[in-house]
Amino acid sequence: MLKIAHYRSCDETPQLVSEHLLQTAELCSRFTKKIGLPISGSILGLLHDLGKYSVAFQEFIHAATGLLGEEAKKYAETMPAHQRDHATAGAQYLWGRFLANTPITTKYHIQALCAALISHHSRSGILDFINLQGASPFLARIKKPDHESHLSESLSNADVLIVEKIEHLLAELETHREEKQRIGAIHKDLGSKLFPFHLALYTRFLFSCLLDADRINTIDFEDPSKVAIRNLTSQPDWSALLEKFETRIQQFSADSCINKIRASISEDCRIAAQRTERILTLPVPTGGGKTLASLRFALHRAASGAIHPVDRIIYILPYTTIIEQNANEVRDILGKSAVLEHHSNLSAEKDTKANRVLSENWDAPVVFTTMVQFLDALYASGTKAARRLHQMGNAILIFDEIQCLPIKTVHLFNNALNFLTTQANSTAVLCTATMPLLDKVSPQHGHLRIPANSSIITNRASISQKLRRTEIINKIRPEKWSNEAIATLALEQQKLHQSVLIVCNTKDSARNLFDRIKKETHQPVVHLSTNMCPAHRQHKIALIRETIDPKKPKPLICISTQLIEAGVDLDFGCVIRSLAGLDSIIQAAGRCNRHGHHKELKPVFVLNFSEELLPMALDEIKVGQEITERVFREYQQNPDRFENSLLSEAAMSLYYQYYFFDRASLMSYEVKARPKPEHQKTEVSQDTTLIDLLGTNKISIDECRD
Repeated sequence: MLKIAHYRSCDETPQLVSEHLLQTAELCSRFTKKIGLPISGSILGLLHDLGKYSVAFQEFIHAATGLLGEEAKKYAETMPAHQRDHATAGAQYLWGRFLANTPITTKYHIQALCAALISHHSRSGILDFINLQGASPFLARIKKPDHESHLSESLSNADVLIVEKIEHLLAELETHREEKQRIGAIHKDLGSKLFPFHLALYTRFLFSCLLDADRINTIDFEDPSKVAIRNLTSQPDWSALLEKFETRIQQFSADSCINKIRASISEDCRIAAQRTERILTLPVPTGGGKTLASLRFALHRAASGAIHPVDRIIYILPYTTIIEQNANEVRDILGKSAVLEHHSNLSAEKDTKANRVLSENWDAPVVFTTMVQFLDALYASGTKAARRLHQMGNAILIFDEIQCLPIKTVHLFNNALNFLTTQANSTAVLCTATMPLLDKVSPQHGHLRIPANSSIITNRASISQKLRRTEIINKIRPEKWSNEAIATLALEQQKLHQSVLIVCNTKDSARNLFDRIKKETHQPVVHLSTNMCPAHRQHKIALIRETIDPKKPKPLICISTQLIEAGVDLDFGCVIRSLAGLDSIIQAAGRCNRHGHHKELKPVFVLNFSEELLPMALDEIKVGQEITERVFREYQQNPDRFENSLLSEAAMSLYYQYYFFDRASLMSYEVKARPKPEHQKTEVSQDTTLIDLLGTNKISIDECRD
């Protein structure tokens, strides 16, 4: 009987267990090499389906695929799970080989490898070492009796070549100094306080490598048409992509003051590509051309290969609206095949088979995705998102509009980025006009290790001054602004400035204001909301852009939610912003006089809306409102302290100082105790945080001791 791993029914072709193990090992080794663990990757690939050599599994797969007839196929569907378990044997073999008489750091490494092996078919993702009830699902699998894990049977039935190769690699691992010291490097580089948390990220990275290698080999065997779609075997031609980029930007006009500043920022990015720091900041005011400037940095760094090898450039953005715009801009320069979009709002023409296949593991030179997808790859349960984590190794990660990072994920983000830049051979660039103080938060829970002089921009203060094209005007008043009063102000400003943008904090507020203003004017009024489908929203934005074109400007009032604030390239003559955090207000100001066509400073009015009701879910906006009012009061008392502008770096720094201090307790992602019905165990027995659950895990350890 052939020892089968998979069976392709369309042409009745079997994949032998030995073929699957060897091919998965080759892929997994390539992936784990990003963190200096090629031997461990090969071991994972060769051991992950060792249990498929068992008689029980071979009987199951021959029956389940119909090779033994229809009756056997029906019986196979009722077989108990332990007869199909083929993931435990390899972990048990590795555990028994290394656990005794090995240094603690080697034990940690073996535990991480075993966790990846026993979990690669788990629906929930990596099994808990110790769960919230104090039990160990991990040890329960490791200690499975031989008649259920089929370890002895699998070893005796395995191909001699496979067993010899496993033994050779295990002996090599025992003597390979670099791989044995990887855990120690994490402890040394990232410190002891957060070592358990970074050990969890290390384990998940290995899990990601095995998952992706296993899934790719299995899927490509079952559907060979997908092999041609993948870019696995080809390194991106960064030099060719860089040449395309440089050719295109030479065509950009530098006839205006704004364009000269953008060219200067772009040149700073080109020069900074040779810097050795792994976390850099690009604190460019809105309208400074961050997207293309950061891409220039990344392409030059990738093409030179002087700092580290680069497999891909990943743009991480907060909103799908920005992704659509920025990805189209980059795709137009580098070509369609070089750019992948992966987010929840893909239009029908982009949601192709090729895009879906490549999105499974971000297999493209340049990837545009969301912060949600980034955090999912690092922390989400299940196996789907985890496949993408290893692709953040040997990468350049560009975080655009980083100020939009949700407050509760600050420490999760910081720890992940510290790990990726110190242990996974990657570079990160943080882009924003309003840089949050991620390096100033609690070191105990994880502060971002931004190096001194991290800014790519050499003359930051001068550029900020030259790019100042607007003026924030505080119009907050005790009686607040009714929709009627807001509409009156908007119509007045539209006569003075041709186009007006009103940014609201809620969808209802935007809709109600739109209905109100629409009744009071014959001039065009446009409404934007995330409730619109992508195609409708893009059509509206194209209409706005055409209407307010500075060459032939026409009257327009646009009422929008916050979706318009970050990165959307629109240029209004005036902005009215509902009171919010100062970072949001400054982002809204970036949609006003964006390209500097007006020599005078254009107004950005901040109003407190009386009819805008904020639900509990928008509590962060309420906090932002309170702190903005505090900064406004301090500005009123001493404008010189803020360089006579609420757009100054001093104003923004003070805002974040207050905001982060007030919200510090929320940055570790709170998890509230959630008792279940009496007949079930408590899910979380006491309030805790994700930082603790994924790190020291005190609740579980206390339960275990009890």
